[in-house]
Amino acid sequence: MNKTDIFDSLASLSIEQLNKLHSKIEQKVADKKARAQRLSSAPPRSQSDLEKLASHQGLDLSGLMREISKR
Repeated sequence: MNKTDIFDSLASLSIEQLNKLHSKIEQKVADKKARAQRLSSAPPRSQSDLEKLASHQGLDLSGLMREISKR
């Protein structure tokens, strides 16, 4: 779907529908921010928790974790 298709779809909606869509999008953004905040605010308690946190952030820490465990 390209920009033109999206604009055409949105243009066919009423103001009420657009407002509802806007509210839903804002709620999803707020939910994602809150989830990210919860995940980043709690310190990891084990290696598994750290790996989950890194995975959520899109990081691959497996090599770093192996290096740390060798020391």
